[in-house]
Amino acid sequence: MSSLDATSTAISRTHSPDLVPGYRLESLVGAGGMGEVHKATQLSLNRTVAVKLLNQQLAQDESFVARFQKEAAALATLHHPNIVSIVDKGSNASTYYLVMEFVDGPSLRERMRAPQQDAQETLRVMLQICRAIEYAHGRNVIHRDLKPENILFDVQAGDLPKVTDFGLASFLEDTSTRFALTGTHMAMGTLSYMAPEQRVDAKSADGRADIFALGLILYEMLVGELPAGSFEPPSRRKPKLDSRLDGIIERCLKQQPSERYASVTELIRDLEPLAPHYTTMRPAKLSPMQRVGRAVRKGVRILLQAVATLLVLSALGMWGIRYWHVTQKRVPMTPGDAMTGDLGIPSARESAGRLTIIEGEPRRVTLGDGNDKPSLLVSGRPLSIEDRKLVFPAVGGQSRVGLVRVDVPGMRGDTARLVAQVSAQNNEPRLSETLAQVVLDAPMPDAQVAVMLMANEPSQKRYVALVYSGAGAPIRLEWSLGEKQGTMLGPDSPEGPVELELQVDEEGALIASLGTKGDKRPILEPLQLGPNWQERRFGGAPIPAIGCIEGTCQAEKFSYLVKPLPPKPGGVVQASAPVRVETPRTVAPAPVKRPAPKPAPAPKGKRSK
Repeated sequence: MSSLDATSTAISRTHSPDLVPGYRLESLVGAGGMGEVHKATQLSLNRTVAVKLLNQQLAQDESFVARFQKEAAALATLHHPNIVSIVDKGSNASTYYLVMEFVDGPSLRERMRAPQQDAQETLRVMLQICRAIEYAHGRNVIHRDLKPENILFDVQAGDLPKVTDFGLASFLEDTSTRFALTGTHMAMGTLSYMAPEQRVDAKSADGRADIFALGLILYEMLVGELPAGSFEPPSRRKPKLDSRLDGIIERCLKQQPSERYASVTELIRDLEPLAPHYTTMRPAKLSPMQRVGRAVRKGVRILLQAVATLLVLSALGMWGIRYWHVTQKRVPMTPGDAMTGDLGIPSARESAGRLTIIEGEPRRVTLGDGNDKPSLLVSGRPLSIEDRKLVFPAVGGQSRVGLVRVDVPGMRGDTARLVAQVSAQNNEPRLSETLAQVVLDAPMPDAQVAVMLMANEPSQKRYVALVYSGAGAPIRLEWSLGEKQGTMLGPDSPEGPVELELQVDEEGALIASLGTKGDKRPILEPLQLGPNWQERRFGGAPIPAIGCIEGTCQAEKFSYLVKPLPPKPGGVVQASAPVRVETPRTVAPAPVKRPAPKPAPAPKGKRSK
């Protein structure tokens, strides 16, 4: 539910169940740009609802409160089977809340990561989404943040898609200042699904900005990725698609709003002929001979299927039992739980690298080149160092987790930057594992590699981890800092290796980035750690680490830099003797001093003048 381009928020908090009067908070289901969404129970009717809490820090900002109230006002005007409905709203002493219908199902983003559906099912879903937006536009409300994460499927209502998160919605004809949150030349929304005019001036964007987002979503559902630049028509990428879709998507994605569909109604009119049609005609009556033939064919088919099933089960029974004992039904593990668990007594290793620690100046440790040989603490799986790379090779048995911590003392400072180029690759499954995956529905978890900042003692369970799980899987930021815990999902990962970066700025904001210097970009909302973040969040100076779960993991170009902020003007700074840790150097011996020669005695009979 979170928007990657939304305003940054503080760390998600754990709330008491009775925070909202009349409701009992059950569990946290998501976090967005404005706050948190909890699964809750409405006590008066004993039904499940979703409670959205405005972030407590943002609750002190009048503009954000108005934006929160605006979402409630937008939802209250909309009553449509494909739009999440509002139940209640209110406030208490600490925050504001919004109670909505609880949709117990996956998002469109999750559906798109599953095996691709056929085009007819995609068009059926898209038509329902379009009808929801057509209804909202008819009541003078535009969404302005349409994306797969904001479309949920109500499984209990027959897998009905529902549009949610109207936090950026705008009333088309509202001239009052009550909800005037979008200033001139201010961009709001999610950048990847934003119309060109919305990036420049969100206030001037009308319903055609939603049509642009609908075109992007339809292209991504059909092809599997977003169009970029001069994109190929979908029928060229997927030859089985109807070529009429090319013109529809091309018109939705015109750069000039005037060249797009004038309304969602026009878009629906062009999509409907391509969507599946369901008939209510009574099937034709079969003759007696036709009924007998159908029954015989059905009986033979069932018999053959039963025999084939028994043969496969008998052949795979022993393989399945062996696989169960070898893997003990492996389940996916989160890096935080895995790395802070019991991995045994760590072993010490040395690696080529550079280590510089000077009191009051930037402190740096790098791995790969250099003669300082920083110390590494390895836990769990064995680690090998190959051609300047840290490698957790594939292993059998139960050794699933590996952790290497760079044992660097005294890395204290106000800002920090941790960089590493990482890759994660799944192992090729053996025949027994492949068959067991099919028969026992026990797939092997994907390989994961994490760039981490950890408390000096892993048992304290304080960490921040940026996780890469291979191409196509979303990059995740996970944190557990005492009572403050949470997870954010980023964009789908590119093909590895990828360069990941965790940077803490002067104000204590942690920013996760992807890419090298020429193409580095933030991928998630900033995580607010606050001033004096090392002591407050980690209980002291954290140490950098690389973690690996499953598969084969590699890390190279590892660098960790910590800087203290310069003292404020007028402050008294107590000088301290500099301490430098580096490779010993050979010192030339000092020259030996010889006594000066005594002057010769003067000749007798003559006086010296």
